[in-house]
Amino acid sequence: MKSAAQTEKRLTTREIECLNGLADGLTSDGISRRLGISVPTVAMHISNARRKLNASTREHAVAIALRNALLK
Repeated sequence: MKSAAQTEKRLTTREIECLNGLADGLTSDGISRRLGISVPTVAMHISNARRKLNASTREHAVAIALRNALLK
């Protein structure tokens, strides 16, 4: 398993921001409004974060990111 530092280097700022939005209970629409980006762009960032974290779901990605102290 990768350390938190290794994982954090792989995730982009936007991917982390989108995961933070999910952790805050926002929908993709809410995240898009918060960040000023489109819903498809949010979906792309979350999908990329899921792939990088080897997460099977959005919720799983948030759990991994929280466990590795990547989210605020």
